[in-house]
Amino acid sequence: MKKLLFCLFIVIALVGLSCRSGPTMSGATIDGDVTTERVHAALSHIYNTYRSSLDLTGAREHVVQSGDTLSEITRRFYGDLTGVGTAGARNGFYFPVIMMASDLDIVDPDYIQPGMRLVIPDLPLNLANSRARRAIKNCLNDVAYVYSRRGNTTNEQGLLTLANSL
Repeated sequence: MKKLLFCLFIVIALVGLSCRSGPTMSGATIDGDVTTERVHAALSHIYNTYRSSLDLTGAREHVVQSGDTLSEITRRFYGDLTGVGTAGARNGFYFPVIMMASDLDIVDPDYIQPGMRLVIPDLPLNLANSRARRAIKNCLNDVAYVYSRRGNTTNEQGLLTLANSL
């Protein structure tokens, strides 16, 4: 009987973790309907929570050009790095690090615009710093929650895989 109850407890815990309906590590939530305003508020809260943990020594800047996507910019700067976790698709899932460092009025990675100035932190430097690494991992998990609420399982799973590899 104890084994059955233990197994039931494990199954319930795993289901609860996979649903990710509660608050993130940063405390961000999207309650009710998933609106653009609620998504932006959650992302802003997430980035602001972790921003101060990044080391911006040696950070570069990129001005967004017409046709740029954040994933493409991320791959351009981080794509050939090794030893930075299992990011998949040539490290494109590190885009929350750039958003976190950039302190922008637009916080949604799907809405970057030409002329925006993005801050590109030195990723290996930050991953070597335990405080920054923990902030990056938590940020990736929290942004995955936002994508899960949006119903975008591809980005959710990519971000979770990367976070779990750090």
